[in-house]
Amino acid sequence: MRRFGLANRLALTLVLIVAALQAVSVLGLMRFQRMEQEDWRLPVPVRIAAAAEALDHTPSARRDDLLVALNGDATRFFIAEGIPDGYRLQGEPPPLVLHSYGAGLAARDVRLLVPEERREFRPRFQRRKTAFYAVSVALADGQRLVVAPGLTQRRRGMAMATLVFNLLVGLTAAVLVWRMTHRATRDLQAIADASDRFAVDLAAPPMDETGHAEARRVASAFNRMRARIQALMSERMRMLAAAAHDLKTLMTRLRLRVALIEDADQRARADRDVALMATLIEDVLLVARGEERPAVLAPVEVAELLTDLVRERAALGQAVTLGRLEPGRIQADAVALRRIVENLIENAVAYAGSAEVGFERDDDRWRLAVIDHGPGLTRAFAAHAFEPFARGEASRSRETGGSGLGLSIARSLSQQMGADVRLETTPGGGVTAVVLFSPLRP
Repeated sequence: MRRFGLANRLALTLVLIVAALQAVSVLGLMRFQRMEQEDWRLPVPVRIAAAAEALDHTPSARRDDLLVALNGDATRFFIAEGIPDGYRLQGEPPPLVLHSYGAGLAARDVRLLVPEERREFRPRFQRRKTAFYAVSVALADGQRLVVAPGLTQRRRGMAMATLVFNLLVGLTAAVLVWRMTHRATRDLQAIADASDRFAVDLAAPPMDETGHAEARRVASAFNRMRARIQALMSERMRMLAAAAHDLKTLMTRLRLRVALIEDADQRARADRDVALMATLIEDVLLVARGEERPAVLAPVEVAELLTDLVRERAALGQAVTLGRLEPGRIQADAVALRRIVENLIENAVAYAGSAEVGFERDDDRWRLAVIDHGPGLTRAFAAHAFEPFARGEASRSRETGGSGLGLSIARSLSQQMGADVRLETTPGGGVTAVVLFSPLRP
């Protein structure tokens, strides 16, 4: 039942409760009617004698009116030619009953009738069905007056109408509860959507504080939390910017001092260390800055961008080639996309010595792949490959690997563009870094 939403669960629960109450009401009504029938008694002989006498003195055309006046909910009077349908003669009527009605009806022919046995549904808690006596009395014209238990149609109709009314009220209540809870859960869904937007983009607008009182309080608390997080992120960026400015100043002075080193070999090594420090600082700033800088999306010709990148890498002497390349455009940030591909190529060259770049249509999305045939990923590293400073190589040497921010930067920039980046195993060994983009909508 957890698969249903809150509104559906509450409405279904209410419907089940109404159905259970209706079932109990129906069983109670059947029991009540059964008890009424068991408590029924034949009218006294004087009343039946008076009815027979009145019918004898009433023309046939007016007898129906008299019968209507005689009938009631408990007792039914009607005229039959012989034994009416649904009844049979009592084989051995009790002598006391027959004598009492025979004497009271002035020696009229009196017969005792009982209903024929019929199969019918009866709840188990009911007692054994008893015979309901009916009296058949001869009239002067040869017809017979039958006095039997009443059908209680009016009371039964009122009870059934009440049951139907209760059912309609229950179903109406279920619909109202569903609508009310649906509106409440809609407010909760709006809060969840705002949280998802804020998780992707810290600059997302605050959510509207509308809906019922509880939803407004939750939305207000969410907006306060959002403002606090944005303030903390802005403070962190100011601190990083200030630290980066000071570090760049120190590195500029350090480069000037390195230039004064007389030993050419030592001077080259010092220049390389300073360059690596500058690259590390830029990577850290890019990771931090990427969390709050919104992506500027525009149509990008990916085939042209990849061709330029491969040409530049080949000019540097790196073994980077083009694979399958289909013409196509995607909605992306050109600067961010270039940085993503460069990071993936650098990882492939650093760990495998070569890379192959491809771009093709994959079902309803575009697939950008950077393929290498290196040692591949270990199971332990694959679980946290996209975490900042995570490296597939155990040492921290820049000669055998980067800063550990390349994949983290690629994932952060991809998410800002609505893309998905993943690592797959290359057939035959190695790693294939894949970035999936949605197609450009016309």
